[in-house]
Amino acid sequence: MYIQLKQVQKTYESGGIPFKALNDVSLTIKEGQIAVILGPSGSGKSTLLNVLGGIDRINSGEIMIGQTDINKLTDNQLTVYRRDMVGFIFQFYNLIPNLTSYENIEVASNISKNSLNADDVLEAVGMKDMKKRFPRELSGGQQQRISIARALVKNPKLLLCDEPTGALDFATSQEIIKLLIEVNQKFKTTILIITHNEAIAGIAHRVIRLRSGEIIEDRSKSEEEILPVERIEW
Repeated sequence: MYIQLKQVQKTYESGGIPFKALNDVSLTIKEGQIAVILGPSGSGKSTLLNVLGGIDRINSGEIMIGQTDINKLTDNQLTVYRRDMVGFIFQFYNLIPNLTSYENIEVASNISKNSLNADDVLEAVGMKDMKKRFPRELSGGQQQRISIARALVKNPKLLLCDEPTGALDFATSQEIIKLLIEVNQKFKTTILIITHNEAIAGIAHRVIRLRSGEIIEDRSKSEEEILPVERIEW
């Protein structure tokens, strides 16, 4: 298993009152899978993504990424882990406004020791002709494609997507999900998508549902059950 969580607990304090964002979460995800994580606001989806990405630390339990328990890494080691192993895609694209599409990707490429060629990645996401455009000159869907390219150019083993279609219309959402499937198939990247959109679960190898910090559903799907984007009822 590429990702393995064992009895993960994450507690925050709000006004001096403890709040369990993740409560005894255990799961495994195979390398190269697409997993969709569903649940309402406050269910623990974003917290799960943050602890997998090394952005936040758990209070107890174990998070194995490959052979590494990332909760035992030092802050400096976590920085290297995020730099070399993880790509992040967010609902809001977080592109640097005064850099071109190419330069936004190049920034990520320059900090990774195993980066892919920026032009190749731009071509893979269908944005090679837009390399000299600034974010303000791009549509929302085009900006998200650049955001995906920026995450992908680091050649990450793990791609973490936080509501990647949340700010997009139906047609553009379809395009972005189709692109993520293509990334998974071409680069064998393990992809986790957190979303409120139940329809996106149709494309996943794995569906994980959270409520109040606990897993209430964890289902693997056969190849026959996995739907192409065109057959999803949005």
